[in-house]
Amino acid sequence: MGPKLEFSDFETLVLGSPRRALVVTPAERVRVGRARLQAASPGPAQASALDDDIVRTLARWPRPVDVVLLRSWDGDEGRSWGFDPALDDDATDELAYVVLREQLAFFRAVIRQGVYALVATDLGAREFDAMLRANTRMLRELGARAKAATASAEDDADRWILGHLSLWTTRPYDEFVLQGLPELFTLVDRHRDELAALTSTR
Repeated sequence: MGPKLEFSDFETLVLGSPRRALVVTPAERVRVGRARLQAASPGPAQASALDDDIVRTLARWPRPVDVVLLRSWDGDEGRSWGFDPALDDDATDELAYVVLREQLAFFRAVIRQGVYALVATDLGAREFDAMLRANTRMLRELGARAKAATASAEDDADRWILGHLSLWTTRPYDEFVLQGLPELFTLVDRHRDELAALTSTR
């Protein structure tokens, strides 16, 4: 059995329109470490067991969902997500890359359910910086495949996601809901058709 999560419903007005969020919060202390690195395979990445739990919950959620908000911290260390502090910098960067590949698979699964916004809030600086470096590494790899004409439709979707949507932020949940959601939905609404088309063949 994987780490325990709590799910809650949140509704707010964004740019005058009601938007509903599925809020996901760790119910215990979750630290991702070397075991996740060792379990990673070089083939196509799959969403993690934790992410699969979120996707299943989203599929059966009784109300429409506009955005999934993943909280990395809920006011105390016992309800938080992060990387194992015992990992050195190189291992942390490699772990962030593994997590990013899994997150992209997760993001595509969320999009297929008609949800085009997903953000992780409350990240620690170490996790955020490592994820940004992983994002740059993945974009370079995807760009190289595009230039070599070897990119797949999945690669095109991933490149769009990484280039246009901020999936992680150090901003606290309460601050992001008030200040970040309008900007996010302005972007999502502008590109909704394009993003749906990129994922429609998956």
